[in-house]
Amino acid sequence: MKKGDLVKIQDVGIGKVESIFNNDIAVNICGQNYYRDLSTDTDVEPSNVKEYIQFLKLMIKELTNKSKTKRKEAADYNKNVDGLATKRKGKVTLVNGNYAFGLGENSISSYHRGLLTDAKKAKEIKDKLKKELEYYKLLPA
Repeated sequence: MKKGDLVKIQDVGIGKVESIFNNDIAVNICGQNYYRDLSTDTDVEPSNVKEYIQFLKLMIKELTNKSKTKRKEAADYNKNVDGLATKRKGKVTLVNGNYAFGLGENSISSYHRGLLTDAKKAKEIKDKLKKELEYYKLLPA
């Protein structure tokens, strides 16, 4: 194996070899590196472009669903708290005129922001995978 080769890790997915040193490799699967020792780990095997394209399509669908779900969950949460998550966005919690829990954002809007951040991260990864998919579709078979 060499840098840039497509590799399949069982129960994880298919990705590219980012680096290789002696028998240790780092495989980038959807933006996350997985490290394996080729002398002891038996769950690593070479893959091909066709399998990689199928894996990318599957991951794009999953990330799209995750992003939609997180956005819907954030909207439902805001509705359940009568819109306080967006009304109090960026506000600090005060109790009896004193700052409660430091200068952090209140927990309602913080949780809401966390859901929206997760949705945004999923969308960003999905966009990167779409570009990767377009590149591999243009390669000759």
